[in-house]
Amino acid sequence: MWNEIAAWQETLTHRPDLSAKTITLYTQDARRFATWLQSEHPGLTATEITPIDAKTYRDHLLAKRFAPTTINRALISLMLFFDTIGGTNPFRNLTMIEVVEPAPVALSKTEWNAVRRCAEQRVRRDHGLALALATLFRYAGPRVSEVAALQNPDVQLSARRGLLIIRRGKGLKHREVPLVQEAREPLDAYFNQREHLAGYWRERAMERREAVASWSTWPDGHLFLGQRGTLNERGIREIIAKLGQAAKFPSPLGPHDLRHTFAKSLLDPAAYGLDRQPMPLPAIQQLLGHADIATTTIYTRVSTDDLARMMGSRHSYPAKSPLSSEENGRLGL
Repeated sequence: MWNEIAAWQETLTHRPDLSAKTITLYTQDARRFATWLQSEHPGLTATEITPIDAKTYRDHLLAKRFAPTTINRALISLMLFFDTIGGTNPFRNLTMIEVVEPAPVALSKTEWNAVRRCAEQRVRRDHGLALALATLFRYAGPRVSEVAALQNPDVQLSARRGLLIIRRGKGLKHREVPLVQEAREPLDAYFNQREHLAGYWRERAMERREAVASWSTWPDGHLFLGQRGTLNERGIREIIAKLGQAAKFPSPLGPHDLRHTFAKSLLDPAAYGLDRQPMPLPAIQQLLGHADIATTTIYTRVSTDDLARMMGSRHSYPAKSPLSSEENGRLGL
């Protein structure tokens, strides 16, 4: 069977739709199965594998406590491998392990307060950039790509009202999100710095006898600027991650964790000490820019901490790690 796996791996390398990492995982799954087969049924060839053997291997992985997603990937890998072997594919109709997606991990009220304090402590150094970004994610819930694309006119502020305009959201959808005071005040303070930066970049261009970059101008131009120009997604992620480090979080903090916190606070305001009714799901869907309300319903799932709080339990549970970027993208959140 080892020769067949080697030949399959060579075939996979010629597929432009597969990354090197994916090919490595596929072949690793096949080799793990071959090792198990060799110990359980010495001498059995690939063409002699039956659906019973496939089911037995799936149960073996379960007994070894592999994660359901890892088991399902292995079954898919083996199904693809046995498609290249003559005869009936023993993995073709094998039932996968049902995976219940966990609720998105949101910050607690205490954790968010820690993040905000860390951002406030940076104001003298970054002129309010981190605080403006963190509060925008927390109280308006935009995606990091949407924030990186914001222009100055996309944030409209007044003494009592504010509006975030997402002109090119996911799927090129336009949406508008009201800005509460907790987001307006840091953004208003950052606006003063942003106007100052416009003067800095204008003077720099004049000294170099260059045209003034359109992204640097005021009141138009790009909203969030870094030391070298426009602040891209990577730069935004780094700023938020540093806040998580300063708050001594055990897991990396990302913009999406703050977006989840925004959604969670709308659906379960009591968890954040707010005396108001939960917002209806269609309204949350609109604010988050979800194309399908089924995506929004994932926020209705409760974590162990939620259950403990609702039941009045004094027990606490370890915080779960935030979802990775890859998992977030797969869920479409």
